[in-house]
Amino acid sequence: MSISTLLGRPRDASRDVVIEKAAIELLREVGYERLSIEAVALRAQVSKSTIYRRWKNKAELIADAVHHYAFCKMPSIDSGTLRGDLIEIITEKVKTMKSADGQLFAGLMAASRTDNDLSDLLTKSMADGAGSVHSAVFERAIERGEISANASLETVLEIAPAVITYRLFMSHQNVNRKFIEHLVDDVLLPVLSHSTTSPLIQSK
Repeated sequence: MSISTLLGRPRDASRDVVIEKAAIELLREVGYERLSIEAVALRAQVSKSTIYRRWKNKAELIADAVHHYAFCKMPSIDSGTLRGDLIEIITEKVKTMKSADGQLFAGLMAASRTDNDLSDLLTKSMADGAGSVHSAVFERAIERGEISANASLETVLEIAPAVITYRLFMSHQNVNRKFIEHLVDDVLLPVLSHSTTSPLIQSK
C-alpha cells in the first residue's frame, strides 16, 4: 500500500510509526475531510516530502495508520465452538465500534462515500486486520466438522459487519448479547450451512 523508498538511505520504520500516530491523533481531532498532509507533517515534525515518499496521498496514509493503530486489530479467539467464536468476534467488534475508535470509523465510512480511493483502501485494511483471526476460526470449525470446507464464508464476513454498522450508526439501535446471539443463530450459522465455492480457506 505504501510506497517504498527507491533511492537514498533505507526507509526508517520508526519514522513511519511517528507519522501514522500523528495522523490518527489528527483524524480523531478534526476528521478525515479537514485533515491535511501539512498538519500531519507539522504534528510528526517531519517534512511533507518525507510523507509523500511513503504514501502517495492522504487516503493511503490514513488507511495504513488505521490498519496499525485503530480498530482493525482483533484479539485471538478460540471458544471451542464456531457459535462461541462468532459471538465473541461480534462482541469485540461491537465494543470497538462503540468506543472512540468506533466514532472514528463512522467518520471514515461517511468520508469514503465520496472518496473511492479511501473506500477501497479502508476496506482492504479492515479485512487484513481481522483476516487471520477469521481464517483461524473457520479452519478450526472445518476441522471439527461444524461446517463444510465450501461454506459461504465470504457472505458471513459481509453480513455481520453490515448489520452491526447499520444498527449502530444508521438506525441507532442497541446491539446487545441477545441480538448478537440472534444474528449468529438465525442468520450466520444457517448461511454457513450452505456450501459454495470459497477462496478464503485454501485446501491443503
